[in-house]
Amino acid sequence: MARFIKNRKALVDKGPGMITFIGNQKMEKPRFRLISYNQSEVVEHEAENVKGLVSKMSDKHINWVNIDGLHNPDVINEVGRAFDLSPLVLEDIANTDQRPKIVEDSRNVVIFLKQVQFIADTQNVLSEQITLVLGDNYVISFQERVGTFFEPIRNRIRENVGKLRVKKPDYLFYRIIDTIVDNYMVCLGSLGELIEGNEEHILSKKNKEVIEGIYHHKTEISFVRKAVRPVREITRQLKNSDSELFSESVKPYFADIDDLITHAIETIDVYYTMISDQLNIYNTNLSNSANEVMKVLTIFAAIFIPLTFIAGIYGTNFDYLPELHFKYSYFIMLGVMLLLAVVMLFYFKKKKWL
Repeated sequence: MARFIKNRKALVDKGPGMITFIGNQKMEKPRFRLISYNQSEVVEHEAENVKGLVSKMSDKHINWVNIDGLHNPDVINEVGRAFDLSPLVLEDIANTDQRPKIVEDSRNVVIFLKQVQFIADTQNVLSEQITLVLGDNYVISFQERVGTFFEPIRNRIRENVGKLRVKKPDYLFYRIIDTIVDNYMVCLGSLGELIEGNEEHILSKKNKEVIEGIYHHKTEISFVRKAVRPVREITRQLKNSDSELFSESVKPYFADIDDLITHAIETIDVYYTMISDQLNIYNTNLSNSANEVMKVLTIFAAIFIPLTFIAGIYGTNFDYLPELHFKYSYFIMLGVMLLLAVVMLFYFKKKKWL
């Protein structure tokens, strides 16, 4: 399956709002988890289905519902009924090829993001769709599979570290987004080390591995750019949102995320330009090497042209040549040819053609 766009044949002839899973199934069955917390306590639950999870939610707590696994349309439909999500939002949740975007209405704020991860062993970037839903007293997070990206947030809630336990759900919403955006910079840092490391090999090596590495890094940075660039639209809309679900105290945090995502996009542009320059330098270096070879061959050809001319004259089959029967003719001819070659080499060197 293509990395940059997924097969959408399943959507053909489907009406709007029809929940159809697009992507690769990454879990055998969905997992349902709930963290309910306030200033005084934290309660965690895990259920077999959406109904069991919703029954454990409390109006006296902030509820973080986490659903891992998007392949079952019935589960997503059940979540939509429980939290009054629109059919179009549910359709986008099941589509793991959904472009990052934000959807706001009077009941919820929904954002679609891409979580990226750099795999050092293969030097590849993996992507996972994350959907976040903010409501009055809850945050819902949809993930394609069970991951550890948000464990630091869960641990801060459990240990009552920072502001999470005393803030509203919009602060939890912000912290999850912030974690995703921070990881963009981590991924770019790892990929950037490889890209910058190409420079020391470009001029010293001319082999297939170097050019393959450069093209591979260009593909990966393009993949990250596809995931990150649309997020700037989301952060700017969050920063300027007038939704009642956002308190005034949390809006400055969204402005900070907007600055960070701008930094990430600028970093991507820098590395993309750097890779293009590396390709140009590598190809120019190859051309220069070929030109050096051709220059040497041309010089040799230029030297041998007059020598061949002399040899051709005395290799003719005429009976009468003035020097034909002279005792030292052969040595004189060789001397003239050698002298001519030396004079030409000296002239080429003086002109700095060598």
